[in-house]
Amino acid sequence: MSYAQKFWTFVVNVLVLPLHLLNAVGLYDIYKRVFPFCVYRISINYNKKMHDKKKELFRSVSEFSQSGKPVTILEVGCGSGANFEYYPPGCRVVCTDPNPHFKKYLTKSMAQNDHLTYDNFVVCSGEDMRSVEDGSVDVVVCTLVLCSVNNIPQTLREVHRVLRHGGGLFFMEHVAANPSTWSHFFQHVLQPAWYYFGDGCEVTRETWKYLEDAGFSDLKLRHVDAPLVFIIKPHICTQQQWRQQLLILFCLVLCLPLQLLDLTGLYGLYKRLFPVLAYNITFSYNDKMHGLKRELFRNVAAFAKSDGTLRLLEIGCGSGANFKFYPHGCTVVCTDPNPHFQKYLQMSMDANKHLTYGEFLVLSGEDMREVQDESVDVVVCTLVLCSVSNIKQVLREARRVLRTGGAFYFLEHVVSDSSSWTYFFQYVFEPLWYYLGDGCVVTRTTWKDLEAAGFAELHLRHIEAPAVSLMIRPHIMGYSIK
Repeated sequence: MSYAQKFWTFVVNVLVLPLHLLNAVGLYDIYKRVFPFCVYRISINYNKKMHDKKKELFRSVSEFSQSGKPVTILEVGCGSGANFEYYPPGCRVVCTDPNPHFKKYLTKSMAQNDHLTYDNFVVCSGEDMRSVEDGSVDVVVCTLVLCSVNNIPQTLREVHRVLRHGGGLFFMEHVAANPSTWSHFFQHVLQPAWYYFGDGCEVTRETWKYLEDAGFSDLKLRHVDAPLVFIIKPHICTQQQWRQQLLILFCLVLCLPLQLLDLTGLYGLYKRLFPVLAYNITFSYNDKMHGLKRELFRNVAAFAKSDGTLRLLEIGCGSGANFKFYPHGCTVVCTDPNPHFQKYLQMSMDANKHLTYGEFLVLSGEDMREVQDESVDVVVCTLVLCSVSNIKQVLREARRVLRTGGAFYFLEHVVSDSSSWTYFFQYVFEPLWYYLGDGCVVTRTTWKDLEAAGFAELHLRHIEAPAVSLMIRPHIMGYSIK
């Protein structure tokens, strides 16, 4: 958190001291009687702005019907019933909310939506729904609720418990913005005030992480920018993917000849051709990424030993596209699993006489046993983690060969934001790209592996690479310190 953010957060905390005091003495509970009226009015405007997104979200609810029976929906934190109009006709709806004062507005919504059958309204929190039996509902709905529960993991455990096997959780939640945005700044600054006006609502939660860790057998999630006030503009919701899956199937069919070549071993011939393609593509990529690469590698020399020497290991060196960005005099050891790169690697070595070159080792990033423990100062990995078989093992190997205090530099294309067309096309063309890119996978969330790799420090940022192919435009870059 920046000093400016900390300062302004402190100022807002001081301004809301009266609310802190009201809460401490129990008088804030009076607001809980007023809050349902506020939500009822706000929900009308929210539904107008989010109408299309809600229609899309709940479009597949009817698919969870069993043997033609009506779908049983449990809505956690139902509020004033703002979602009822989007449920398919005939559904049985069970409502829960910890605030009993919503009942008046909930009754209004029930009367306006007589295409549904309503069971009971249960006053309980999402963390403790003991009055709902295990495996008793087909669908659980949770919209604008996980922002205010006390314990998200416990709420999701309860959702798991009450859902039948094969049932679905439908969600739409506002979440923390990207850390590089002003929205993120103001979310943190205004959080203390927003918490009270929103009856416990927190705008800085990374709710998608809890959903990813909740143990659902299948998670379809996308990030969207809602047409709302900036502080709650970033949302996540359930992803509806049937069009994407249909096109993926079509692309898989087109790739059948390549799959057959792979199965018969003939695809191995392409590995001889791939270095030629990579060598020529590298010139264009380096031109477009020149400024970013210079920025990435500008402080590599800071990791030299006290005697001024610097030993650098490049994993998946390819044709040596990074050599011109390395500091004068450092010793470079190269590894790549494809021996056919050596001809082009030698050409790059001849063109970059400012470096000293060690051996070229033909090995994968997952198994670098020929490189001794803590024997290098810097490890470099660019456009490599997209095609290795096991990212976690590569990062373990990188940490093993790095000396304590050494750095791991990376520049990798990654999966795009799930609300974008880039994300859509990445998944559609993934099967074809895999073969053309010699095992390259464009849908990896590599930053998560780096965050979990156990480095002492991680300096990472997401960027949009300039003028490169749409499929590989989203990148991450930075370095980690052991």
